[in-house]
Amino acid sequence: MAGEGIGWGTEFHLHNGTSLIELLGVFNVGIPEATSDDVEITHYKSPDKYREFIQGLKDRGEFVVEMNYVAGSATDLLCQAALNAGDTRPFKTVLPDDAGDPAWEIEGTAYAKGYARNIPVDDRMTAQLTFRVSGNVTEGAPA
Repeated sequence: MAGEGIGWGTEFHLHNGTSLIELLGVFNVGIPEATSDDVEITHYKSPDKYREFIQGLKDRGEFVVEMNYVAGSATDLLCQAALNAGDTRPFKTVLPDDAGDPAWEIEGTAYAKGYARNIPVDDRMTAQLTFRVSGNVTEGAPA
């Protein structure tokens, strides 16, 4: 299949209250995954005594953005502010084509659910910002 590539060139942007700002040092971005609830509709006459189900509400769940951690950087301060504000804010992930150029965008709204910073003794410092998606996301080629 043509078009395969690596993640080099991927971007993650988070709204700061004024505009979308790219988080720097990002090396791993989760994509919101769609799942749906099961709603049981079994009744006394369900065929052959089998439970019956229909699809319920859909959910985009949670995703994590991992990055290099630089204490006090603009990215660190935005991550802390997003968590402390507790509000739902826009985000955008930009996926590259095989040459690293923007080829696909995923946009939605989410709130920061957790911000974990890791300081190992013998490796790079990293941080993980966990988001909970609110509503659906949109996907498509960049405008």
